[in-house]
Amino acid sequence: MKEGELGFIGGMEIPAVQKFNWGFQQGVKYANDNLGTKMSIKAENVVYQGSFDNVAAGQQLAATMFDNGVKAIFTAAGGVGVGAINEAKARATAGKEAWIVGVDVDQYADGIYKDDKSIILTSAMKKVDSASFEMVKAELDGKFPGGQTLTFDAKNDGIGLPKENPNLSKETVSKVDEIFNQIKEGKVKVASEKGDLIK
Repeated sequence: MKEGELGFIGGMEIPAVQKFNWGFQQGVKYANDNLGTKMSIKAENVVYQGSFDNVAAGQQLAATMFDNGVKAIFTAAGGVGVGAINEAKARATAGKEAWIVGVDVDQYADGIYKDDKSIILTSAMKKVDSASFEMVKAELDGKFPGGQTLTFDAKNDGIGLPKENPNLSKETVSKVDEIFNQIKEGKVKVASEKGDLIK
């Protein structure tokens, strides 16, 4: 996917969810500026539903976005995102293009609609397994950093894409890996505040 409209559906409009939106928008801008894509996000296609459990509302929001020409929606919305996945699956089953970028875990299996085909383009994963391992290891080594807030991000492999991305080309995965390494090294910056971004 190199051109077209994108959307974002968030659960509640809180910093943890807003950062997914802002990072997504920055990634789209980076790809447009540096990789020759022509993707866009309109303000009306950036929506915070207001909850994390309203599956029906998520499906309706996704339906509206897809009806308005959006090709792919990034969801950071819990059950609301499940509704968006359901809508994309229904459309794909009917032969229409509809993609979702999953969140937190690899949601590929959640998006399977026929044979082994999935509407999950990829997923923005929190690597909870890595964070948990590091904390247990620190405790066993007598180095548990109690009383602190620890951040797990690109620099310490606390986030990333799934190991398998069947809907992405090898070229795309290679380019994503290259840019991810540049983020880890601090060569590409991802701001954690809104700035001039949408919502």
